[in-house]
Amino acid sequence: MFTTYDVFDDVVHLRDLVDRFFSEAPAVRRNVEYPYVNLKENDDEVVITALLPGVMADSLNIQLIDNSLVLEGEKKSDVQDKPYIRKERVFGGFKKAVRLPYRVDGDKIEAGLKDGILTIKLAKAEEARPKKIEIR
Repeated sequence: MFTTYDVFDDVVHLRDLVDRFFSEAPAVRRNVEYPYVNLKENDDEVVITALLPGVMADSLNIQLIDNSLVLEGEKKSDVQDKPYIRKERVFGGFKKAVRLPYRVDGDKIEAGLKDGILTIKLAKAEEARPKKIEIR
């Protein structure tokens, strides 16, 4: 018995293979804006860490706007007059807003930059902190 061959079946199969590769490949970096940040919490505060190698503290502008923390700055080029033979890092300005899961106390914010890692500690607002409920 003969079957017909359809080239479009192969094209659809190839597209499915490529889609599966990009959705399952762990090493493929998704479209993430610079700087890369991590956000974690404990009972009293939210801690944000951002990777900012080569960025100086005086070129950073950090603002709390509504329920978002905005990181803005510039990664200055370290090239003087000689071009790179190979260049994989990018330079220039950046701006990223990190949406916070709840309100924070704007008066209790600490930020520090050490070894290219920016750490920001934001105290939770009183209404966002967990409350123990007593049973009577």
